[in-house]
Amino acid sequence: MEAEIIAIGSELLGRKKIDTNSLYLTEALSRLGISVVRKTVVGDDPVRLKDAFLSAISRSDLVISTGGLGPTRDDITRDVLAEALGLSMKLDTEILEGLKQRYRDRGTKFQDNSTRQAYVVDGAQSIPNGPGAAPGIYLDKDGTVIVLLPGVPREMRHMMDYFVLDRLRKRWDFPVPHRLSMNFAGIPESMIDQRLRKFDFSSQGLEFAILASLRRVQVILTGMDREKVMEMAAHVKEEFPEGFYSEGDRFLEEIVLEKLIKDQKTVAVAESCTGGMLGKTLTDIPGSSKAFWGGFIVYRNEVKTRFLGVPEELLISKGAVSPEVADRMSIEVRRSFGSDLGIAITGVAGPDGSEQKPPGLVFIGATDGTQRLVREFHFAGTREMVRVQSVTAALNLLRILISQRNETGKAF
Repeated sequence: MEAEIIAIGSELLGRKKIDTNSLYLTEALSRLGISVVRKTVVGDDPVRLKDAFLSAISRSDLVISTGGLGPTRDDITRDVLAEALGLSMKLDTEILEGLKQRYRDRGTKFQDNSTRQAYVVDGAQSIPNGPGAAPGIYLDKDGTVIVLLPGVPREMRHMMDYFVLDRLRKRWDFPVPHRLSMNFAGIPESMIDQRLRKFDFSSQGLEFAILASLRRVQVILTGMDREKVMEMAAHVKEEFPEGFYSEGDRFLEEIVLEKLIKDQKTVAVAESCTGGMLGKTLTDIPGSSKAFWGGFIVYRNEVKTRFLGVPEELLISKGAVSPEVADRMSIEVRRSFGSDLGIAITGVAGPDGSEQKPPGLVFIGATDGTQRLVREFHFAGTREMVRVQSVTAALNLLRILISQRNETGKAF
């Protein structure tokens, strides 16, 4: 099966807006054995959009578009598709009443232009939009399935997860490959690739891929034989026992908070070069207040001394960017908040630095009151990249500390 994606919106043709929807769609469709063979980005121009639809429909089994389903003048996707296929549009009164109720629930006046969202291409089925207003459209036309989804990521994902994927499974009854994603942290992509070369995945009917970002490295195994996928996945995990942290599409902060909440333990953070990014990353997760107690952003030396109690003589003799200061910061922030664990980051985010302490040099300390872990890192990239990598490394060190403590069988 072959699919095409059409990302709609003039803003996607600039440099400020990145199309992340296509990445999600490609990954979701691959789980069904559907390959995305082409992606088109087109602005809010009816002539070009019509041409994009007709071209995609003529050569692909499945065409999915994102964007252009809202109430404004430049939301033209439904109208253009109907014109391209020679179909009429009809008002769905049930959708219209749902939109009006949505306004009433919010205590605002219904806007007449929102009526546009209640029109459906003749012969198509409306896709409910749980988190938002604009419904999607599902149309099976002459052997090609056409799906129109909104551009808002969380709305698009909801429709795919709760409607589209199930419909596609029923539409095409074909063998679905088993796919397993493994998440790693604290290990460079190049090292993972190098060490996994000894496994001849292709000879065993498996596809192997690595997706890397500053926040994680994903190793993805795909194959028709589920047992073979699971067997090889176990070997991959054994190669990096300290780096593997979960399966599926998950990030470290989710795993760390789950472990803390499960163990009924708490953590506090002390940050210098990351400027509060670690605390923000943790509190971006709903329910984080069950485990996250708070933190200090101690950027200057005098603040490290005044609020954290880091000795001035230690800062003078060792420097703020040192393993000794990272260790002391983690101890003091744990003491200050009365939390079970404390973690601290100090480093040089850049771009300025020195020969002794270059940009990207970061020390991270973590403690549970008994064990104390301190790590040195040398990150590359821009100031923002160093900060993101520092947060990821801190979360991983926290995960390691929790795991080591649990393995000893001792209480916190």
